[in-house]
Amino acid sequence: MDSPVTILPGVGPKRAQTIKKLGLETVRDVLFSFPRDYKDFQRVHLVHEVKSGQEQLVTGKLINLHERPISGGRRVVQAQLDGYLTLTWFVHHRNRGPSYLYRNLQKAQEIWVYGLVKDDYGGLEMTTPEFFYEAPMHLGLMPVYPLMSTVTNAQRVRWVKESLKYLSHLDECLPPSLRGDYVDRHTALRWMHFPKNWSEQQSARERLVYEEFLLFHLSLQRGARHTPGVMHGPDGQLVARYLKSLPFQLTNGQRNALQDVAKDMESPLAMRRLIQGEVGSGKTIVAEYGAVKAVENGGQVAMMVPTEVLARQMAQRIKSALEPLGITVELLIGNLPGKEQTRVREGIQDGSIQVVVGTHALITEKVLFANLTLAIVDEQHRFGVRQRLALQGKGNADLLVMSATPIPRSLALTAYGDLDTSEIRELPKGRQVVDTRLIDPKRRTEVYQYLVKRVKSGEQGYVVFPLVEESEHLDAKAAVTEMEALQHGVLKEIRVGLIHGQMGKEKEQIFEAFYRQEIDVLIATTVIEVGMNVPNATVMIIENAERFGLAQLHQLRGRVGRGSKPGICFLLSYSDSRQSRERLEVIRGSTDGFLIAEEDLRIRGPGDLLGVRQWGMPLFRVGDIVEDQDMLKSTAAEAQALLDEDPNLVKYPQLLAEIERQQW
Repeated sequence: MDSPVTILPGVGPKRAQTIKKLGLETVRDVLFSFPRDYKDFQRVHLVHEVKSGQEQLVTGKLINLHERPISGGRRVVQAQLDGYLTLTWFVHHRNRGPSYLYRNLQKAQEIWVYGLVKDDYGGLEMTTPEFFYEAPMHLGLMPVYPLMSTVTNAQRVRWVKESLKYLSHLDECLPPSLRGDYVDRHTALRWMHFPKNWSEQQSARERLVYEEFLLFHLSLQRGARHTPGVMHGPDGQLVARYLKSLPFQLTNGQRNALQDVAKDMESPLAMRRLIQGEVGSGKTIVAEYGAVKAVENGGQVAMMVPTEVLARQMAQRIKSALEPLGITVELLIGNLPGKEQTRVREGIQDGSIQVVVGTHALITEKVLFANLTLAIVDEQHRFGVRQRLALQGKGNADLLVMSATPIPRSLALTAYGDLDTSEIRELPKGRQVVDTRLIDPKRRTEVYQYLVKRVKSGEQGYVVFPLVEESEHLDAKAAVTEMEALQHGVLKEIRVGLIHGQMGKEKEQIFEAFYRQEIDVLIATTVIEVGMNVPNATVMIIENAERFGLAQLHQLRGRVGRGSKPGICFLLSYSDSRQSRERLEVIRGSTDGFLIAEEDLRIRGPGDLLGVRQWGMPLFRVGDIVEDQDMLKSTAAEAQALLDEDPNLVKYPQLLAEIERQQW
């Protein structure tokens, strides 16, 4: 199974280097790289049996073959199949003489063609069909694989057929007690690549999805269970003083989250907990509680946030809450002067600094902790898994992850499958709902005039665009060009700043200027969607709202109305499509981030949500976390039950071997 692909016929060293880009390095890779689609070759139709509107495999004799030039150096090649079905191909051929396609088709007597049959002026036509000079090598469902310029589908089919000869070397990883009604592994692989019908393909897929999800959950849960941690003591006087100092009553969600964190921190195993909550739901209280508990037990705390502006804001907040309790809090970011950086690092190393808030600077080699027992990661989806593990690895630390981006349960199982989850769904009393309005672009000037009016009364606002610069491919307004138009137009009397993800350190300076109210309106891309806390910002205009995901829009509007004054968010949509309107009605009519996230996942799929790939989560080979979310959930429960019964999988050596081999 782990032999290189060069043992397959037709794959030499040069070809092996090429197909490495397709993830094909071993025989096992070839077998576990599945078709992206299938062509229905279950039945070979005769010409008089074909039906319009269907893709079909048809055979017959080629007659009336001819070729003629058309515009732009192209030619059209046409023929009749048994005088009944017109076949049409378009080719580029500028040279003299007949084209390569025409010369090849001249040799054909009987031919097999596959494509979509359409009505054409009273007759039937197949345009640019795939064709074969002999019956296709597999009659059933013909697999269609991911390809690249120098690799054909026929080559991939041959490699799979050859690889299947080595199946006897592949172990069955599921014991009979788990396999149930699923087909065995060898059958599943044969049927997944070359099913005779859709029933075989479905049976094969169900087995492989089950196997993939179960191995994934076992790997994550097994790793999480076996990590020893610091066993913090029960809450003492310092925690009691902190809770008493809070100027408001905790919500039920906050209380439950505090209880979860307390239980985890007092356990001998390392805490690995995700706190999910709406913007403004009070997740920071949970982080502060954990920090006080860690310090009271003699430990240090590190809190990592994605940007320097957010780090400054968070450090200021944590200091005001914890310093009155006698806890030392410091900031560590890359932009600190050299002497200040050295002072903070020395304080972290000798233990005199008990809580440090910072950016990626916290995980550099120069930062050494005296006794790190709690690592907190804020806005987790801005970091990769390796980064949070690097912070946790600075000591024998419990891990607390916070996210203000509600994630559907099925997505959380893959992005955060190794973490226990606490949700804070309700907002604290007094927190105002942002007034969200869907606006016709004809009223655009009116909306901007309203923004100017609010700014002149002493408030601030955001204007958000989907692109940084104009694109030839998308009809969407761009921040750079629109800023110039707005500065010389409706916003000419107020101070305007521009910020986007392609900026360097200038981005941090503009954030700071907006925070200090030196800029009235910030024109931005989605770089502001998480963490920006400017209480004076009350108005947001989102251009081309149809270009954003629903969860993204929900996060963006959470940037306004964070102070004493209510916030308002205008969604300007330039699309007339009914689907766009329905999507935006969801965001206009709901303030439940969890419900919005579920709807966003259903509409857009996982790939577009929150930059899934950057989370370091696996891209499943066959499973789909939307289509197969019921199985994703059930296998998570099965994995937990298995590990409860047999934590080291002693009874399941093949399962254990497969987990260790795959290294999820």
